[in-house]
Amino acid sequence: MKSLAFGLLLISASAMAGDTARIDGRIVTTGMTTAEVLDRVGQPTAREDITNKFGAVLGQRWEYHDGRKMVTLWVQTGKVVRVDEQ
Repeated sequence: MKSLAFGLLLISASAMAGDTARIDGRIVTTGMTTAEVLDRVGQPTAREDITNKFGAVLGQRWEYHDGRKMVTLWVQTGKVVRVDEQ
């Protein structure tokens, strides 16, 4: 039973690690509001609306470039829902 709980803890910890990125030395994570992100790391390098096939805006994709890597934040209803780092 303990090993199962430990395994679940490791799985959830690794899943959470992908939901966090460092931009210019500052941490950004899922669940943050857009105001928190803008206050912490400033305006994105690029911003693009995500639309459905009817043209309705579902959210936005914010990109931050720091020369070595790119961090993409997926924003929906005013909050970060996904963080990708390349």
